[in-house]
Amino acid sequence: MPKSTVSRRLARLEEQLDTKLVHRDARRLTPTREGSRFYDSVVDAIDALDTAVASIEESTTQPRGTIRITAPSDLGRMILLRELGSFLERYPEISLDLVLTNRFVDLVQERVDLAVRAGQVREPNLIARKLLPSDFQLAAPVDHDIKCTDVSGLEAHPFVLYRRRGRTQVLRLERGHGEEHEAVELTVTGRVNVDDYGAMVELVAAGQGIGLMPALHVAEGEQAGRLVRIFPQWSLPASPIHLLYSTRQLPERVRLLADFLCDRLRTPAS
Repeated sequence: MPKSTVSRRLARLEEQLDTKLVHRDARRLTPTREGSRFYDSVVDAIDALDTAVASIEESTTQPRGTIRITAPSDLGRMILLRELGSFLERYPEISLDLVLTNRFVDLVQERVDLAVRAGQVREPNLIARKLLPSDFQLAAPVDHDIKCTDVSGLEAHPFVLYRRRGRTQVLRLERGHGEEHEAVELTVTGRVNVDDYGAMVELVAAGQGIGLMPALHVAEGEQAGRLVRIFPQWSLPASPIHLLYSTRQLPERVRLLADFLCDRLRTPAS
């Protein structure tokens, strides 16, 4: 629809409501508080209407259309690609627009149907479904010479640090449950800081230090014969990996993919 048409209809709506819905400047439109409230009050109804139309259209045909899904590069490579291939084989009329990026993606603004993310869900307007548990584990190169018998002895060894300015970082590790629960803080140092866990795997495997990294990365490194987990009873618990979307009224094709990923990734074999 032409922008001029949108502007006219928006102005007409503001006149009918006798309320300013957006702030206008030379570069963009931003919603007013009243505009945001109005949007929130009608979006579910509009989504429900779209879903009803789509369900009627899809009830007589195979599910079809494009699904836009995003994930961080490493999560996409390690847990999504194989599953998406199986999904495409099952539904030949569905296509995927896969956005693998480490930047933050606004699902609404960028019209993304589904997102896979690790860590705490900070956007209260998103629906989150748990895919996989997650924790951080200690890993070293396979030919390491770490001789300490207590985890605190790791403070004497170099680390590859994650997103830490400077050469020092405090790691908070835990083990056990209930009455047997223990926690320890390690003050570790390192000459290398990274903002990508794939890079951490490479540096640790190359002998640049110990790494505290997601369990998925440790497992992949072990399977490739490049890393070994050390002090396996100690870990850093973290928020699980979630599947996120912005509305409960999903088009049929998107709902099928969401259910497919949850079913496949929640199984012990995964």
